Amino acid sequence: MKKTAIVLLILFGLLVAGCRMIERTPVRPDSAPKKDGSALPSNAAAPDPQPASGPASAPQPVSEPAPEAEPEVADVLAACGNYQPALRESYDAYQQANPRLSPQEVVAQVNLGLNRPFYTEIETIANPDDLLVLCNKYRALPADYEPADLKALAPENTVSGRTIYLREEAAAAFGELCAGAKAAGYTILGQSGYRSYGYQKTLYNNYSARDGQTQADTYSARPGHSEHQTGLAIDIRNASLPYTSFGKALEYQWMKDNSYKYGFVLHYLPDKQNVTGYQTEEWHYRYVGMETAAKVWDSGLTYDEYWALFISGSEPSSEALL
Repeated sequence: MKKTAIVLLILFGLLVAGCRMIERTPVRPDSAPKKDGSALPSNAAAPDPQPASGPASAPQPVSEPAPEAEPEVADVLAACGNYQPALRESYDAYQQANPRLSPQEVVAQVNLGLNRPFYTEIETIANPDDLLVLCNKYRALPADYEPADLKALAPENTVSGRTIYLREEAAAAFGELCAGAKAAGYTILGQSGYRSYGYQKTLYNNYSARDGQTQADTYSARPGHSEHQTGLAIDIRNASLPYTSFGKALEYQWMKDNSYKYGFVLHYLPDKQNVTGYQTEEWHYRYVGMETAAKVWDSGLTYDEYWALFISGSEPSSEALL
């Protein structure tokens, strides 16, 4: 019995010693129990360390992104043909007064002088012999100007064989036009060509006396302002209708479709009286050469507008009339 008791005491002592050793053994970090009582696996990432306690650091200011630069608005006026910086204020004022006009129309019309009344600030044309010369209500030919190369048209190409003159190049082109129309089954005849300053003065004065100056200005040019004086303009008709009814003739459509092929353009277009200053004249054609005529025809502009946008800067400067 004593031996048995001794053995039991020894075993009990060993058991107590073992429990104490277990209590003293530290727990490894990778096996620390989670909140739910389970241990982290040995290969799990350790949680981020918490910052030491102490005063909180001030938040760093967040820099605002730099505002994007607004795109520049394209200057559509300056992009137009023959834009003139010196006229910028006039362009802007004219555009404001006429908001329905396109930028191209604004530049063309201001360049022509349409921002002021007709027959004001008139300029004399410096080179009236230029085939592309523009004679209108702001630009006048010298009273003594007469082209040096006038040539009579062939009698078969004029009304009743009357003598009509055009400048040599224009006369030759008109002969070709008449031949082209005849080959297509049409008849084109010249009604009126070159007119002197004196003759135009008589015509205009007669019209003014009959209808009043305001009305006469819508269909007749004041002396010096008629492009008939350039020797490059011609009024036409067919074989049966008076020239003022040419718009009703079958030849009118042929001319609209083909005149540019011979260097002629219809000058006073429908619905363009505000630009040209004249009523529509289906019978009035102007010679400008085949190359320019094709460009004018393709543009759909009046010759005045085309000249203001693409030609005026290339000619000698005009001189103001006294």
